[in-house]
Amino acid sequence: MKYSPFADEPVADTSIPVSPAQGGINGDQQQQPIEGGGKRHPVALVFHFLFKSIAIGFYILGGIFNIGFVLSFIIITLCSAFDFWTVKNVTGRLLVGLRWWNEIKDDGSNQWFFESVQNKSQINQRESFLFWVATLVTPGLWALFCLFSVFRLKLVWLIVNVVCIALSGANLVGYIKCAKDARKKVKGMAQSYIVGTIVNQAINKV
Repeated sequence: MKYSPFADEPVADTSIPVSPAQGGINGDQQQQPIEGGGKRHPVALVFHFLFKSIAIGFYILGGIFNIGFVLSFIIITLCSAFDFWTVKNVTGRLLVGLRWWNEIKDDGSNQWFFESVQNKSQINQRESFLFWVATLVTPGLWALFCLFSVFRLKLVWLIVNVVCIALSGANLVGYIKCAKDARKKVKGMAQSYIVGTIVNQAINKV
């Protein structure tokens, strides 16, 4: 699985042991093996797209059929908030084996926390691809809608656009950082294994 990293930042990270019999990041849903490797989570995949689609669809249809701004704002904002929570706490864990959160310290600085599944073979590559496509495209679409609002002088809709960009963009940034952190941990484990093997061989030859 390939990820696009952001810039390095100090983080506090943890790892999650994998056990099919456990809940949490690996066992929240009934899993079915399919072509593409790993286990599939069809319900999680549906919900990964559901709230995004409702928010974007209602935004487009609201402009076509002149639905009132207040009603549109409420529905779109609620769907975007539901999507943020679902992606951050459910679909990311099940579809790509990643989880992130951010805490603000007493001094006002941010601290990122990341968790990643250890056994990548349990991640279905097709679902992982769809997860990243939706996570990347969604903030891009809202940014495009933001430009349309400016060009058409419908500045009041910028409020909706900015809220949706902030919510979807937060998940994008969080998961890219989390994916980068997971790659670092895998690389570190591989280096430790190689060094340990070399040291053991040297000791055995003495």
